[in-house]
Amino acid sequence: MYAVNWNDVPETENLPNNFRVAVAGKEMGINRIRWVHPTRLPAHSHDDAEQAVIVIEGSIRFNIGDEQLTLGVGDVAVIPRTVVHSGESIEGTAVFVEIFAPLRLENLYGFLGNSAVAPGED
Repeated sequence: MYAVNWNDVPETENLPNNFRVAVAGKEMGINRIRWVHPTRLPAHSHDDAEQAVIVIEGSIRFNIGDEQLTLGVGDVAVIPRTVVHSGESIEGTAVFVEIFAPLRLENLYGFLGNSAVAPGED
């Protein structure tokens, strides 16, 4: 199978008001993230993957390294490995797609392994 509809994949709540739908190939992971205000993503980093964020609905505040950004529809941000980042909702609902390369198995529904990041902090 090479395609799936987001609506056919289970959505998990990883932090309060922070929901994820995760799909993956062999080398990358793609997540649809939905933040319902108020939500906060604590500061953290990923030693194992580079991350891209593409906002498709609403807007979010995102801190990447020393940069404080407000990202809206169509904005794209790239977060290199090991760079500390965090975020928060602004109002209403925001939806963004995040891409991890390489794939982060702990993002997948049903993953039972150990992660360097506490559950819900990615």
